[in-house]
Amino acid sequence: DRILSGSRPSFIISTGSGEILTAAVMAYCNGDKSLVTGDPSYGSPAQTAQRIKAPVKFIAVDPKSLALDLEGMIKASLGAGLVFLCNPNNPTSTVQTSADVEQTVRTIKQRSPETGILIDEAYLEYATKPGAFTMAKLALELPGVFVSRTFSKAYGMAGMRMGYAIGQSDTIKPLARLGMPYNISVLGVAA
Repeated sequence: DRILSGSRPSFIISTGSGEILTAAVMAYCNGDKSLVTGDPSYGSPAQTAQRIKAPVKFIAVDPKSLALDLEGMIKASLGAGLVFLCNPNNPTSTVQTSADVEQTVRTIKQRSPETGILIDEAYLEYATKPGAFTMAKLALELPGVFVSRTFSKAYGMAGMRMGYAIGQSDTIKPLARLGMPYNISVLGVAA
């Protein structure tokens, strides 16, 4: 079983975080449940949504600062299947403070409790903005919220393809059903 869990928190390991991004869209989006994402932001989730014929709501970044429009994402999230919040955002490299991310997540969950929220922290180790840190604790607190991380970037393990997602057990289980079997190499696990 690829889910490692205690009574409530869980995590799943994967080939980098790309497998998690794909599985998340497939688990939380469909023809009636849209994906909400920044524009531009990392393109894999939107590509997956388009492939499975799920609507995509692209929320333009602020034209001056290139920061994600968190208010726009909140408004677009009502009834959505999944909100993809990439922080730091790729390719703009803008960083939201953890306080802003937490407020956004809490507002979305209050207004649209069934909407999943994926916070992609692939480049968090490179963030130098004060007040930017992992949202793993929030993911363990709130259902339907999860964080993806990768060892491919800052940890130099790109060829070994190791990543993980963390959240509550019921949030992570749908991802595990969509992951590839035997996806992690022995060398990657040992590293």
